[in-house]
Amino acid sequence: MRDDDEIIEAYEMEIGGASNAPAEPRRSNRGFWLVLGAILAASAILMVEIFANRPIAETIGRAQHDLRVAEAEARSVLDETGTFEAADAEALDAAGLDDGALNVVGPDEASSGLGEVSVYADATTWAAAVSARPNACFYLKLVVGRDDPLYGVGTECTGREALDSRDPRW
Repeated sequence: MRDDDEIIEAYEMEIGGASNAPAEPRRSNRGFWLVLGAILAASAILMVEIFANRPIAETIGRAQHDLRVAEAEARSVLDETGTFEAADAEALDAAGLDDGALNVVGPDEASSGLGEVSVYADATTWAAAVSARPNACFYLKLVVGRDDPLYGVGTECTGREALDSRDPRW
């Protein structure tokens, strides 16, 4: 009859757990490294795209800021006079918008870039355009009796073109 040690040893041999049994082959972790490499590569590409497009966001923000500064002055003229006629390019340029950093040009003269606003003004309508970059222009239009401005975008950067603004947001 076999003793307990012999029975346990036979059982371990049967299930492969004996010390003299061949070791299991080591499992590869290649899949882990492939997934980790793909995640790191995608993260690097995403970071490059974020930093590459950051100047565009700053340019857009500056163009919208220039329009808001001109809008504030046009609204103050409307509050004082009841009309936008005194908020034309000549008057706004003389007002020294944004501490003189903002140049204002007439309705048929195109904005040459950031820091320059093309303005149209008549008794009931005021419109402005700023070029964010070549062929990319932001518009803002105010109408007497309407509290919210109208917005638009286009390729022609003149105050007269900004009269076509019809959207409630950019």
